[in-house]
Amino acid sequence: MRIRRRISIEAPSEMVWDVVTDLGRALEWAPEFGDYPFISPDWPRQGAKATWRCHVGLLRFDFALTITESGRGKALQIVNQSLFGEGLEVYSFAMSGKMTTVWYDASDQPNFLGHLAARFFEKKMIAAMDKAMAGLKVYCERRAKGLP
Repeated sequence: MRIRRRISIEAPSEMVWDVVTDLGRALEWAPEFGDYPFISPDWPRQGAKATWRCHVGLLRFDFALTITESGRGKALQIVNQSLFGEGLEVYSFAMSGKMTTVWYDASDQPNFLGHLAARFFEKKMIAAMDKAMAGLKVYCERRAKGLP
């Protein structure tokens, strides 16, 4: 599975990066990605770790996250591991005038179980990411304007 998205946000790139990396507040703009039972104190520095818990009906699946690149306002790269295999999320941030463009690219290397599960979860994950990107835009633009 590969998900690629691009979104333009009227907010400074550092603010957008700060929002994306503030896992403790992710629920405010990305409800499907808002459960983090563990976030290391050094998050979002390179090498920092966190756990994202994916909810699918009554099932819960944990994904171990590790930051492999961390450049405030410029780049973020996160490797994830789960019982489904490994994945990589890459965020790139570029500012032009008052607009920040965020490029998001997620890919995975599923194991056998990951291949089996993909047919059930792929559409859900794509819809969740589309909703998260839309939520990121609204959330950041409101914050940039000083709105709650």
